[in-house]
Amino acid sequence: MYKKIGVLLTGISGACFGFLPIFASLAYRNGGNGVTLIFIRFFTAMVLLWMIVLFKGKPYKLGKVKIFQFLILGALGYITSTAGYFSALNYISAPLVSLLFYTNPIIVSIISYFLLKEELNINKVIALILSSLGLASIVGFSIGSIDIRGVFLAVLAAFLYSGYIIASGKLVVGVDPIVATTYVVTACAVSTLAYGLTTNSFVKINSFIILYGILMAIFSTVIAILFLFEGIKRIGASQAAIIKTIEPMVTVVMSALVLGDRMSLPQLIGGALIIIGIVVLQRPVKEKEKVSEDNSIG
Repeated sequence: MYKKIGVLLTGISGACFGFLPIFASLAYRNGGNGVTLIFIRFFTAMVLLWMIVLFKGKPYKLGKVKIFQFLILGALGYITSTAGYFSALNYISAPLVSLLFYTNPIIVSIISYFLLKEELNINKVIALILSSLGLASIVGFSIGSIDIRGVFLAVLAAFLYSGYIIASGKLVVGVDPIVATTYVVTACAVSTLAYGLTTNSFVKINSFIILYGILMAIFSTVIAILFLFEGIKRIGASQAAIIKTIEPMVTVVMSALVLGDRMSLPQLIGGALIIIGIVVLQRPVKEKEKVSEDNSIG
């Protein structure tokens, strides 16, 4: 039962992350823009996470250097990938953004091989081939029918998020993941506020923009993060990462039901190849399972 609950929690987490582009697209249709939505999302999540940290008595008093590092990670690392992700939604559909962004675990493996000299095992090679074929299928058969700017921004967001994952992997050692996430989200909220005010990027908000921003914070940030960490505790990082591949599937299905977005056959095939590649990547080789990407905050 303990592991079954872990599977359930991880699945719910993946589904909540999958709702993120749906909420964002709905907000865009009601007059929202990326900067405004990102601020509402992270400000609300910041308040909720700090309440959780304080209520549960989490060890949030870190050293000044460590706190500064987490704040920089959020202000320069996570927020840039989020901005790229939300910007991509202006040009291409939510399912395509989700699938292209979801190549980030494979990008992490490639960067780790070249920069950190990590082993490039057979699973990583197969995953790289499958994801490359998937990207080629999505982009190659869609030239002229999709805006290449959206593809570029989604892939750029995946690269930026990969850099965030690698950097955070070094910082979170010995730190409660919820506390680490809280500091990162705080930096995201403050930096977005500063950017929005200095560039006059905020739009006039209405009830729909506020609603979808709060939904992103509650479901696609706080619940998604908490449930993912609880799931990892019960079933381990590798199995959780495989279950979390339902995220783009949820986006594809909900986008069709809620937004009326439809993907072409080549795009569906490409998306399937990317998801299969991620599953292959997370399968253990002969060594003991390694903890990876435990601290994704969606």
